[in-house]
Amino acid sequence: MLCDSHMRGGVKLAKLSRKKQDGLIQHEVDRLNAIFVDLPDSDKEIAKELIERIAFMTIQLEVLEDDIKLKGPTYMFENGKQKMLVENPAQKSYNTMMNRYTAAYKELFNLAKKLNSSDDEFEDV
Repeated sequence: MLCDSHMRGGVKLAKLSRKKQDGLIQHEVDRLNAIFVDLPDSDKEIAKELIERIAFMTIQLEVLEDDIKLKGPTYMFENGKQKMLVENPAQKSYNTMMNRYTAAYKELFNLAKKLNSSDDEFEDV
């Protein structure tokens, strides 16, 4: 049984339908768009793509986290008489995606810094 930490907005993450995933991703896109609404038009197309990727990764990371919490970061693998402790594939996917997620967020924040620095220039005039 999943505990509350395995839920997002009242939705269990372990086995989401495509429709529910799309809904959660869209909610995250809307949340991020509201934060970065004041970006200049020249940066909005870049931001749009980053926001869509970040929103997708946010939900996928939460699903992977749910799996890792449920099954653990490692598990006992048996092949005949041989037993060995191996990394949960969700853990490996999580680690890889987290690196890409962090890089994408960094790019998005760099766009926001550009906006803030241009605002500062106007304030100095």
